[in-house]
Amino acid sequence: MQQRGIVYFVGAGPGDPELLTIKGRRVLREADVIIFDRLVNPILLMETKSDAKLVYCGKQPCQHLLRQEDIHKELLIHARKGKTVVRLKGGDPSVFGRVGEEAESLSKHGISFEIIPGITAGIAVPAYAGATITHREHSRSFAVVSGHSKARDGQPQVNWKALASGVDTIVFYMGVKHLTSIVEQLQAHGMKRETSVLIIQWGTYSRQRTIEGTLTTIVQEVRAAKVTNPAIIMVGDVATLRRKLQWFENRPLSGVSVFIPKEDQSNESLTLQEWRRLGADIYSKPLSIKKRLTVSQMDTILELSATEKLTFLSSSSVVAFIQSLHDREIDMRRILAEFYCMDDQTKEELKKAGFIAKKVQRLSELYSPIVVGSESELTSLGGFRGSGQFIQIDEMVTVREKQMMQRMMEEQHVNTIILTNKSHATNFLNLLKEIQMRPSLLAANCTIICEEQVGETLQSMGIVPAYMYKEKIGSEELLFARSKVSLPVVAIES
Repeated sequence: MQQRGIVYFVGAGPGDPELLTIKGRRVLREADVIIFDRLVNPILLMETKSDAKLVYCGKQPCQHLLRQEDIHKELLIHARKGKTVVRLKGGDPSVFGRVGEEAESLSKHGISFEIIPGITAGIAVPAYAGATITHREHSRSFAVVSGHSKARDGQPQVNWKALASGVDTIVFYMGVKHLTSIVEQLQAHGMKRETSVLIIQWGTYSRQRTIEGTLTTIVQEVRAAKVTNPAIIMVGDVATLRRKLQWFENRPLSGVSVFIPKEDQSNESLTLQEWRRLGADIYSKPLSIKKRLTVSQMDTILELSATEKLTFLSSSSVVAFIQSLHDREIDMRRILAEFYCMDDQTKEELKKAGFIAKKVQRLSELYSPIVVGSESELTSLGGFRGSGQFIQIDEMVTVREKQMMQRMMEEQHVNTIILTNKSHATNFLNLLKEIQMRPSLLAANCTIICEEQVGETLQSMGIVPAYMYKEKIGSEELLFARSKVSLPVVAIES
């Protein structure tokens, strides 16, 4: 008899990926199947296994890609196959996350489950806006309320009299569409017209913005600011604390969100950590998985003579080569060929593995080289002279990466992209192709920064970088400072 799986209901937190709990991250990394909602930060998908199945539910107000009964079926199907399933929900799954209905369905069919709480938006988002939900002088009670209902008109169905007179602070989830009705009902049931109100959009993200007003002014303020979901509505005198306690939206890099690919899962540089501290959202993840060289490709390299030129087009091609050496337990001393490369990063990657390489500016400088890399890398470099030989390393873009990037781009989580080498640019262009995103749309929504040769490739694709640099810039903060993003130079410890 096949062993049944388990379902973990995991709260992803309100947006900031660092607010995901330790336990939530652990089970996310172990899961075979992840069923996730729109309000989950897409970068959390990169915490999953590369071969995990990802199912997107959508779950915008009144717009669901999967109906609730379909979600129940998805959970049951995968759990019955013995899979470890994560149902990933924004905020806390028990706060307007319908976890009760989904868990009840599993219980009915004898499927094991666990509920892993998350940080709910109704508490975290006001805190990021500078208004703590309780305060000894201003708020000794609070209520969290759904800003819509399953009624035909969608209006919230609550005890307005009790809310208006019996609670110090009220937080409405998903209520922007019905804001006019909410403020009218609160005033009609006795709440003072001058009561403070905050509307906080995209809470805990760098692009968070807060609209301040009172019950009599907030509707007009929100219309003028064109605020849409996702947003939290906070009503109560404690909202006035924002004037003293706001700390998040006024940092030097507030509003800046950066995607910068990297080669591996190593920790972020001190520079990126500093940018995050200064208010930027930093998304720094590897973009693609390289296939290792085949047995026949490695045999070709082992047969090269000492006069032949083994040339690597990128640091990622070196990584694939080294991994293939390790897989077959090949003594590196068996490789007799001369090593060549195109940039300092590739040269350094070879040096780390014990190979000394000569750097050339253009591939055409070498006659009949043996070239290792991807087809797109070779195309961007213009080919080589003589007969030569091309050892192609194919690239795989996983479903995980495609889902992450599609959500990032469609929901405009990123406004700045930094491509520090050709390998990153190639991987990024491949990923754009996979998600069928028009280059012109990317250029319209994002500031792109890259080296000059990368810029030439991007321009041939219809993508115009905001800034291209000629010389090798060793510290990324200088690249930022010289770009149109106008980020400050940050002193970084060596």
